[in-house]
Amino acid sequence: MRNQQKFLIGISLSIMTVCASISAVNAINNRVVLGGQGLSSVVVNQPALYPEGIEYDASTNRFLLSSVREGTVYEVLANGVVRPFIQDDRLVSSTGIHVDTQRNRLLVPNSDYGVSLNSTPETIDRLAALGIYDLSTGDVINYVDLERLRPGADHFANDVAVDAEGNAYVTDSLSPILYKVTPAGEASIFLESDRFLGNGFNLNGIVYHPDGYLIMVKKSEGVLFKVPLDNPAAFSEIQTDRNFVGADGLILAADQDLIVITNRSGETVSNEVFALNSEDDWQSALVTDSYVSDDDYPSTGTIRDGNIYVIKGQLHVYTPETTDFFQQFEIKQVGSIVNESR
Repeated sequence: MRNQQKFLIGISLSIMTVCASISAVNAINNRVVLGGQGLSSVVVNQPALYPEGIEYDASTNRFLLSSVREGTVYEVLANGVVRPFIQDDRLVSSTGIHVDTQRNRLLVPNSDYGVSLNSTPETIDRLAALGIYDLSTGDVINYVDLERLRPGADHFANDVAVDAEGNAYVTDSLSPILYKVTPAGEASIFLESDRFLGNGFNLNGIVYHPDGYLIMVKKSEGVLFKVPLDNPAAFSEIQTDRNFVGADGLILAADQDLIVITNRSGETVSNEVFALNSEDDWQSALVTDSYVSDDDYPSTGTIRDGNIYVIKGQLHVYTPETTDFFQQFEIKQVGSIVNESR
Protein backbone atom coordinates (compact mmCIF):
# COMPACT_ATOMS: atom_id res chain seq x y z
CA MET A 1 0.00 0.00 0.00
CA ARG A 2 2.80 2.37 0.92
CA ASN A 3 4.63 1.60 -2.30
CA GLN A 4 1.42 2.29 -4.21
CA GLN A 5 1.04 5.63 -2.41
CA LYS A 6 4.65 6.53 -3.18
CA PHE A 7 4.08 5.58 -6.80
CA LEU A 8 0.97 7.77 -7.05
CA ILE A 9 2.70 10.68 -5.34
CA GLY A 10 5.61 10.32 -7.73
CA ILE A 11 3.28 10.41 -10.72
CA SER A 12 1.50 13.49 -9.34
CA LEU A 13 4.78 15.33 -8.83
CA SER A 14 5.90 14.40 -12.32
CA ILE A 15 2.67 15.70 -13.82
CA MET A 16 2.98 18.93 -11.83
CA THR A 17 6.55 19.37 -13.04
CA VAL A 18 5.55 18.79 -16.65
CA CYS A 19 2.62 21.23 -16.36
CA ALA A 20 4.88 23.85 -14.81
CA SER A 21 7.39 23.35 -17.60
CA ILE A 22 4.69 23.70 -20.24
CA SER A 23 3.42 26.89 -18.60
CA ALA A 24 6.94 28.29 -18.54
CA VAL A 25 7.43 27.52 -22.21
CA ASN A 26 4.12 29.18 -23.07
CA ALA A 27 5.10 32.28 -21.09
CA ILE A 28 8.44 32.49 -22.85
CA ASN A 29 6.73 32.16 -26.23
CA ASN A 30 4.54 35.20 -25.57
CA ARG A 31 6.50 37.90 -27.35
CA VAL A 32 6.01 41.40 -28.66
CA VAL A 33 5.97 41.89 -32.43
CA LEU A 34 6.00 45.48 -33.68
CA GLY A 35 4.97 46.70 -37.12
CA GLY A 36 3.63 44.47 -39.85
CA GLN A 37 0.65 44.58 -42.19
CA GLY A 38 -2.95 45.43 -41.38
CA LEU A 39 -2.32 47.66 -38.38
CA SER A 40 -5.56 49.32 -37.34
CA SER A 41 -6.31 52.90 -36.31
CA VAL A 42 -8.99 54.66 -34.29
CA VAL A 43 -9.68 58.23 -35.36
CA VAL A 44 -10.46 60.57 -32.47
CA ASN A 45 -12.71 63.36 -33.73
CA GLN A 46 -12.17 65.88 -30.96
CA PRO A 47 -10.68 69.19 -32.15
CA ALA A 48 -7.79 70.65 -30.13
CA LEU A 49 -7.69 67.69 -27.74
CA TYR A 50 -3.89 67.26 -27.67
CA PRO A 51 -3.87 64.04 -25.65
CA GLU A 52 -0.84 62.75 -23.76
CA GLY A 53 -2.08 59.71 -21.86
CA ILE A 54 -4.11 56.71 -23.04
CA GLU A 55 -5.63 53.70 -21.31
CA TYR A 56 -7.97 50.94 -22.43
CA ASP A 57 -10.84 50.00 -20.11
CA ALA A 58 -11.77 46.42 -20.98
CA SER A 59 -14.86 46.46 -18.75
CA THR A 60 -16.55 49.00 -21.03
CA ASN A 61 -14.57 48.49 -24.26
CA ARG A 62 -13.46 52.11 -24.42
CA PHE A 63 -10.25 54.08 -24.67
CA LEU A 64 -9.59 56.88 -22.20
CA LEU A 65 -7.53 59.92 -23.22
CA SER A 66 -6.07 62.77 -21.19
CA SER A 67 -5.79 66.32 -22.52
CA VAL A 68 -2.82 68.63 -22.06
CA ARG A 69 -4.85 71.54 -23.39
CA GLU A 70 -8.06 71.07 -21.40
CA GLY A 71 -7.33 68.81 -18.44
CA THR A 72 -10.54 66.93 -19.19
CA VAL A 73 -10.32 63.14 -19.56
CA TYR A 74 -12.27 61.88 -22.59
CA GLU A 75 -13.67 58.47 -23.40
CA VAL A 76 -13.62 57.02 -26.91
CA LEU A 77 -16.43 54.51 -27.25
CA ALA A 78 -16.48 51.46 -29.52
CA ASN A 79 -18.84 53.24 -31.92
CA GLY A 80 -16.41 56.14 -32.33
CA VAL A 81 -18.24 58.59 -30.10
CA VAL A 82 -15.89 60.88 -28.16
CA ARG A 83 -17.23 62.55 -25.03
CA PRO A 84 -15.96 64.02 -21.75
CA PHE A 85 -15.67 61.51 -18.91
CA ILE A 86 -13.94 63.45 -16.13
CA GLN A 87 -14.41 67.19 -15.87
CA ASP A 88 -12.72 68.44 -12.72
CA ASP A 89 -12.00 72.17 -12.54
CA ARG A 90 -8.74 71.41 -10.73
CA LEU A 91 -7.33 69.51 -13.71
CA VAL A 92 -5.12 71.89 -15.71
CA SER A 93 -3.19 69.45 -17.93
CA SER A 94 -4.00 65.79 -17.45
CA THR A 95 -1.05 63.62 -18.46
CA GLY A 96 -0.28 59.90 -18.09
CA ILE A 97 -3.42 58.14 -16.81
CA HIS A 98 -3.82 54.69 -15.27
CA VAL A 99 -6.79 52.32 -15.02
CA ASP A 100 -6.82 50.43 -11.72
CA THR A 101 -9.31 47.71 -12.62
CA GLN A 102 -9.11 45.90 -9.28
CA ARG A 103 -10.28 48.97 -7.35
CA ASN A 104 -12.39 50.48 -10.13
CA ARG A 105 -10.34 53.68 -10.20
CA LEU A 106 -8.85 55.99 -12.78
CA LEU A 107 -5.72 57.82 -11.65
CA VAL A 108 -4.89 61.13 -13.32
CA PRO A 109 -1.67 63.12 -12.74
CA ASN A 110 -2.26 66.87 -12.98
CA SER A 111 0.31 69.46 -14.07
CA ASP A 112 0.75 72.84 -15.75
CA TYR A 113 3.41 73.43 -18.40
CA GLY A 114 1.89 76.71 -19.51
CA VAL A 115 -0.02 75.36 -22.52
CA SER A 116 -3.44 74.69 -20.99
CA LEU A 117 -6.60 76.74 -21.27
CA ASN A 118 -6.47 76.66 -17.47
CA SER A 119 -2.82 77.69 -17.00
CA THR A 120 -2.11 80.43 -14.48
CA PRO A 121 1.10 82.25 -13.49
CA GLU A 122 0.81 80.66 -10.05
CA THR A 123 0.65 77.08 -11.31
CA ILE A 124 2.94 77.02 -14.38
CA ASP A 125 5.81 74.62 -13.58
CA ARG A 126 4.58 74.50 -9.98
CA LEU A 127 1.64 72.11 -10.10
CA ALA A 128 1.89 68.44 -9.17
CA ALA A 129 -1.19 66.55 -8.04
CA LEU A 130 -2.99 63.24 -8.46
CA GLY A 131 -6.70 63.03 -9.13
CA ILE A 132 -8.39 59.71 -8.32
CA TYR A 133 -11.79 58.99 -9.86
CA ASP A 134 -14.41 56.26 -9.98
CA LEU A 135 -13.83 54.31 -13.18
CA SER A 136 -17.55 53.70 -13.71
CA THR A 137 -18.99 57.12 -12.95
CA GLY A 138 -16.08 59.57 -13.11
CA ASP A 139 -16.92 60.81 -9.62
CA VAL A 140 -14.05 62.17 -7.53
CA ILE A 141 -12.64 59.73 -4.99
CA ASN A 142 -9.68 61.84 -3.91
CA TYR A 143 -7.46 64.69 -5.03
CA VAL A 144 -3.93 64.68 -3.63
CA ASP A 145 -1.60 67.68 -3.65
CA LEU A 146 2.00 66.56 -4.26
CA GLU A 147 3.64 69.97 -4.67
CA ARG A 148 3.35 70.62 -0.94
CA LEU A 149 5.96 67.92 -0.31
CA ARG A 150 8.58 70.14 -2.00
CA PRO A 151 7.06 73.63 -2.04
CA GLY A 152 8.65 76.24 -4.28
CA ALA A 153 10.40 73.77 -6.59
CA ASP A 154 9.58 73.18 -10.26
CA HIS A 155 7.07 70.38 -10.71
CA PHE A 156 5.33 68.38 -13.43
CA ALA A 157 3.46 65.26 -12.33
CA ASN A 158 3.72 63.08 -15.40
CA ASP A 159 2.93 59.37 -15.16
CA VAL A 160 1.55 56.97 -12.58
CA ALA A 161 1.68 53.25 -11.78
CA VAL A 162 -0.18 51.22 -9.15
CA ASP A 163 1.19 48.28 -7.15
CA ALA A 164 -0.62 45.17 -5.91
CA GLU A 165 -1.67 46.91 -2.68
CA GLY A 166 -3.19 49.90 -4.46
CA ASN A 167 -0.36 52.35 -3.76
CA ALA A 168 0.21 54.83 -6.59
CA TYR A 169 3.65 56.04 -7.71
CA VAL A 170 3.89 59.32 -9.62
CA THR A 171 6.91 60.60 -11.53
CA ASP A 172 7.88 64.28 -11.50
CA SER A 173 9.56 65.42 -14.72
CA LEU A 174 10.87 68.73 -13.37
CA SER A 175 12.00 67.59 -9.91
CA PRO A 176 14.06 64.43 -9.23
CA ILE A 177 11.23 62.91 -7.24
CA LEU A 178 9.06 59.80 -7.25
CA TYR A 179 5.95 60.20 -5.10
CA LYS A 180 3.90 57.55 -3.34
CA VAL A 181 0.17 57.89 -2.63
CA THR A 182 -1.51 55.26 -0.47
CA PRO A 183 -5.08 54.05 -1.13
CA ALA A 184 -6.14 56.35 1.72
CA GLY A 185 -4.61 59.33 -0.09
CA GLU A 186 -1.54 59.80 2.10
CA ALA A 187 1.28 61.26 -0.01
CA SER A 188 5.02 61.02 0.56
CA ILE A 189 8.30 61.26 -1.31
CA PHE A 190 9.13 57.65 -2.08
CA LEU A 191 12.47 58.35 -3.78
CA GLU A 192 14.55 61.44 -4.48
CA SER A 193 17.95 61.44 -6.17
CA ASP A 194 20.21 63.80 -8.10
CA ARG A 195 20.57 60.92 -10.57
CA PHE A 196 17.19 61.99 -11.92
CA LEU A 197 18.24 65.58 -12.62
CA GLY A 198 18.80 66.75 -16.20
CA ASN A 199 17.82 69.20 -18.89
CA GLY A 200 14.14 69.58 -19.74
CA PHE A 201 11.85 66.68 -18.86
CA ASN A 202 13.46 63.85 -16.90
CA LEU A 203 11.52 61.17 -15.01
CA ASN A 204 8.62 60.13 -17.19
CA GLY A 205 6.97 56.76 -17.91
CA ILE A 206 6.58 54.23 -15.10
CA VAL A 207 5.17 50.70 -14.69
CA TYR A 208 4.77 48.29 -11.79
CA HIS A 209 6.28 44.81 -12.09
CA PRO A 210 4.46 42.04 -10.14
CA ASP A 211 7.76 40.80 -8.71
CA GLY A 212 7.85 43.85 -6.45
CA TYR A 213 9.54 46.72 -8.21
CA LEU A 214 8.96 49.66 -10.51
CA ILE A 215 10.52 50.37 -13.89
CA MET A 216 10.73 54.01 -14.92
CA VAL A 217 12.49 55.99 -17.62
CA LYS A 218 14.44 59.25 -17.69
CA LYS A 219 13.43 61.00 -20.89
CA SER A 220 16.36 63.40 -21.31
CA GLU A 221 18.92 60.62 -21.05
CA GLY A 222 16.95 57.65 -22.30
CA VAL A 223 17.85 55.31 -19.44
CA LEU A 224 15.64 52.89 -17.51
CA PHE A 225 15.68 52.40 -13.75
CA LYS A 226 14.57 49.50 -11.57
CA VAL A 227 13.23 50.60 -8.18
CA PRO A 228 12.59 47.91 -5.51
CA LEU A 229 9.47 48.68 -3.50
CA ASP A 230 11.01 47.36 -0.29
CA ASN A 231 14.19 49.43 -0.69
CA PRO A 232 13.79 52.29 -3.19
CA ALA A 233 17.19 53.77 -2.31
CA ALA A 234 18.73 50.64 -3.87
CA PHE A 235 17.43 51.61 -7.32
CA SER A 236 19.66 50.63 -10.25
CA GLU A 237 20.04 51.48 -13.90
CA ILE A 238 18.87 48.72 -16.22
CA GLN A 239 21.69 47.90 -18.62
CA THR A 240 20.46 48.08 -22.21
CA ASP A 241 22.08 47.80 -25.63
CA ARG A 242 21.10 51.39 -26.44
CA ASN A 243 19.60 54.47 -24.83
CA PHE A 244 16.09 55.78 -25.55
CA VAL A 245 16.43 59.55 -25.54
CA GLY A 246 12.95 61.03 -25.81
CA ALA A 247 11.37 58.06 -24.02
CA ASP A 248 7.88 58.85 -22.77
CA GLY A 249 5.42 56.03 -22.07
CA LEU A 250 6.14 52.47 -20.92
CA ILE A 251 3.99 49.34 -21.20
CA LEU A 252 4.77 46.10 -19.38
CA ALA A 253 3.52 43.63 -21.98
CA ALA A 254 4.60 40.57 -19.97
CA ASP A 255 6.95 39.96 -17.06
CA GLN A 256 9.90 39.81 -19.45
CA ASP A 257 8.77 42.28 -22.12
CA LEU A 258 8.67 46.07 -21.95
CA ILE A 259 7.53 48.54 -24.59
CA VAL A 260 9.23 51.95 -24.68
CA ILE A 261 7.56 54.77 -26.62
CA THR A 262 9.78 57.67 -27.67
CA ASN A 263 9.15 61.05 -29.28
CA ARG A 264 11.66 63.86 -28.72
CA SER A 265 13.89 65.52 -26.14
CA GLY A 266 15.87 68.67 -26.85
CA GLU A 267 17.39 68.35 -30.31
CA THR A 268 16.81 64.60 -30.45
CA VAL A 269 13.80 63.47 -32.50
CA SER A 270 13.08 59.75 -32.31
CA ASN A 271 9.35 58.92 -32.74
CA GLU A 272 9.99 55.21 -32.35
CA VAL A 273 8.52 52.34 -30.35
CA PHE A 274 10.84 49.67 -28.96
CA ALA A 275 10.24 46.19 -27.55
CA LEU A 276 12.70 45.09 -24.88
CA ASN A 277 13.19 41.67 -23.33
CA SER A 278 14.93 40.78 -20.07
CA GLU A 279 16.11 37.34 -18.98
CA ASP A 280 17.57 38.42 -15.61
CA ASP A 281 14.71 40.10 -13.76
CA TRP A 282 15.38 43.48 -15.39
CA GLN A 283 18.98 43.90 -14.40
CA SER A 284 19.55 44.19 -18.14
CA ALA A 285 17.49 44.11 -21.33
CA LEU A 286 17.91 43.87 -25.09
CA VAL A 287 15.90 45.45 -27.88
CA THR A 288 14.01 42.73 -29.75
CA ASP A 289 11.94 44.81 -32.18
CA SER A 290 11.10 48.40 -33.13
CA TYR A 291 8.54 50.44 -35.02
CA VAL A 292 9.19 53.85 -36.56
CA SER A 293 6.30 56.29 -36.28
CA ASP A 294 5.61 59.40 -38.31
CA ASP A 295 6.57 62.73 -36.76
CA ASP A 296 3.34 62.92 -34.76
CA TYR A 297 4.56 62.65 -31.16
CA PRO A 298 3.57 59.16 -29.97
CA SER A 299 3.54 59.54 -26.21
CA THR A 300 1.97 56.67 -24.29
CA GLY A 301 0.35 53.36 -25.10
CA THR A 302 -2.01 50.63 -23.98
CA ILE A 303 -3.02 47.07 -24.87
CA ARG A 304 -6.43 46.06 -26.23
CA ASP A 305 -7.17 42.39 -26.96
CA GLY A 306 -3.47 41.61 -27.33
CA ASN A 307 -2.84 44.51 -29.69
CA ILE A 308 -0.56 47.42 -28.78
CA TYR A 309 -1.78 50.97 -29.40
CA VAL A 310 -0.17 54.38 -28.99
CA ILE A 311 -1.75 57.81 -28.94
CA LYS A 312 -0.33 60.35 -31.38
CA GLY A 313 -0.84 63.64 -29.60
CA GLN A 314 0.91 66.14 -31.93
CA LEU A 315 2.29 67.89 -28.84
CA HIS A 316 5.45 68.99 -30.64
CA VAL A 317 3.45 71.51 -32.69
CA TYR A 318 1.23 72.77 -29.88
CA THR A 319 2.18 75.95 -28.00
CA PRO A 320 0.22 78.64 -26.13
CA GLU A 321 0.25 80.64 -29.39
CA THR A 322 -1.26 77.86 -31.51
CA THR A 323 -4.44 78.90 -33.33
CA ASP A 324 -4.55 76.35 -36.16
CA PHE A 325 -5.57 73.35 -34.09
CA PHE A 326 -5.55 69.70 -35.12
CA GLN A 327 -9.14 68.62 -35.65
CA GLN A 328 -8.58 64.92 -35.04
CA PHE A 329 -6.03 62.61 -33.48
CA GLU A 330 -5.08 58.99 -33.99
CA ILE A 331 -4.91 55.93 -31.77
CA LYS A 332 -2.57 53.73 -33.79
CA GLN A 333 -1.88 50.04 -33.49
CA VAL A 334 1.88 49.49 -33.59
CA GLY A 335 2.10 45.77 -32.89
CA SER A 336 0.75 42.75 -31.04
CA ILE A 337 1.57 40.24 -28.35
CA VAL A 338 2.01 36.91 -30.10
CA ASN A 339 1.88 33.45 -28.55
CA GLU A 340 4.15 31.35 -30.75
CA SER A 341 3.13 28.10 -29.08
CA ARG A 342 -0.29 28.18 -30.72
